[in-house]
Amino acid sequence: MRQLILMRHAEAQPSSETGDIGRALTGRGQTDAEAIGRALAERSARPDHALVSSARRAQETWEAVRGAFGDVVTEVERGLYDADSIALRHRIEDAEDSCTSLILIAHNPAIHRLAVDLLIDQAAAPSTLERLSGGFPPGSAVVFTADSSGRLAYDGFLRPGDLI
Repeated sequence: MRQLILMRHAEAQPSSETGDIGRALTGRGQTDAEAIGRALAERSARPDHALVSSARRAQETWEAVRGAFGDVVTEVERGLYDADSIALRHRIEDAEDSCTSLILIAHNPAIHRLAVDLLIDQAAAPSTLERLSGGFPPGSAVVFTADSSGRLAYDGFLRPGDLI
């Protein structure tokens, strides 16, 4: 794998008749997800494989961003809905040999914790850690690029509010 994109689902409705897993995106969430998809594509962050939580808001986020990427192998997984950061990392490791660029769309706090853990693993600059320590807003994405030995290096943090 040469590239990893970690993305939190976009802004969702506060409640749903079908419970938390059935919460849909808000209009703003839809718009933000589309903007993040375009911004990722403009940065040449184009996944060929997607792992997406089975929660409605994560699937709707993926549908909104995928238009910027073309054909992408997509796996929707129930286990990503309530996974912790360790489980997310294991799922990435399971998929890394089968793709060039992977996007994982999941939930806080796990997606945020995983992003920070990966930054710590690579001894990222304090300013980078500080930027992510401020939170991982809905619809945000962090991009990592692998070097020739497969080590991930920070390549950018996109937040919907920064794209306006």
